Amino acid sequence: MEQTGFPLYRRSSNGLNWYRVDSPTEFMEVQRVGKRYVVHRVEAVIYPEKARVMALIAMDDGHVHACPAQEVEALLSTAE
Repeated sequence: MEQTGFPLYRRSSNGLNWYRVDSPTEFMEVQRVGKRYVVHRVEAVIYPEKARVMALIAMDDGHVHACPAQEVEALLSTAE
């Protein structure tokens, strides 16, 4: 199995959500709501959350794509 270097940066295909995956069990989501940005910190404990993290890492469902780290980090700093 190939080692994954964290953090990983993702963007939803609709352009409303950005993700920083920090580990196989943790990620941060920046969600655009109107003109505001909301940050969610998720620690995957239950199966649906763990499955979501694995989908973000694999990018095999077509709903998320890799994006530049600067894009996500800039949004995190403005939203927090």
